[in-house]
Amino acid sequence: MIFALSGTLIVLGAKSGVFPVYTEISIYGWAYFGLGTAVLIIAHDTWFYWSHRLLHYPPLFRRFHRLHHRSHNPTPFASYSFDLGEAVVNAIYLPLILLVLPVHSLAILIFVTHMILRNAIGHSGYELFPANRQGKPLFGWMTTVTHHDLHHAHAGYNLGLYFTWWDRWMGTEHPDYLDEFRRVARPLPGWILRTLFLGFAILPGLGATEARAETLTGAYASPGVAIIVQFAPCESDTKATCGRLIWAWSPGDTPHAQPGDVIITGLRRSGTGWSGRLLNPEDGRTYRGSITLTGTDAIALRGCAGPFCTTQRWQSVRTLRRVLDSVD
Repeated sequence: MIFALSGTLIVLGAKSGVFPVYTEISIYGWAYFGLGTAVLIIAHDTWFYWSHRLLHYPPLFRRFHRLHHRSHNPTPFASYSFDLGEAVVNAIYLPLILLVLPVHSLAILIFVTHMILRNAIGHSGYELFPANRQGKPLFGWMTTVTHHDLHHAHAGYNLGLYFTWWDRWMGTEHPDYLDEFRRVARPLPGWILRTLFLGFAILPGLGATEARAETLTGAYASPGVAIIVQFAPCESDTKATCGRLIWAWSPGDTPHAQPGDVIITGLRRSGTGWSGRLLNPEDGRTYRGSITLTGTDAIALRGCAGPFCTTQRWQSVRTLRRVLDSVD
């Protein structure tokens, strides 16, 4: 119930503009998308470590954390076995960080999925993380199943959730952790490591090649064919794309731009689309914006003023011409 209320609060807050959640990756680009996702996870690990450590303070432990530690030998069902107060402490993290960190809705989904899976795996009771040839954790900076099992057996140790950093920095990692891990873990076969390495090396390059195969050119009409904009390389910077107003249904409705004026400037590749500045010919204001191709003959144009954004779907003039020809 507590986590469902938190999720509802986030959805309502995003729709009202309280939380800067965006839905077009091209607004900030893929680099920021990855960074935002990483910040969500790393900051949550910090929040969890210190709140978890606070909950182990004896007066608080009895009121807020004792229920979870009734599982001395945990199973996945213990993952979200919380007292009410502990559930609030854990669930409030995401709404708080979303007040200050703009993130994509997909980043939130990745964060929540990662949180649930890591929690369930950490309480599974079976060591699923591989060891290297020396028997140490292959990914020593990640908390393993053994790491969290030792916390349930010795409550003052191993307080981290995803990473071992805070436990090592603060001296709260169990002294027998590596010996216990070596006893139960199995090395990962070398061929799997080589396959994973090649996959991580090749796939991002293929994705980048595919993402940059498209260009933004041609004429597109806004909804209702109010205006038509021609996209082409900018005269002052051919590496960027600009949009020139070439036609307006009613020039009186666009007092701040006339046919021939450039109203979209500095569009540069950002993820799967382009980001730049958009001049609204109706009110003369310039907005941060992005454009993505949604098909062979359509684009999604998104303009934002602070946390408030709106999106329009524009059609290629080629499409309009084919429609008119079919009517004739």
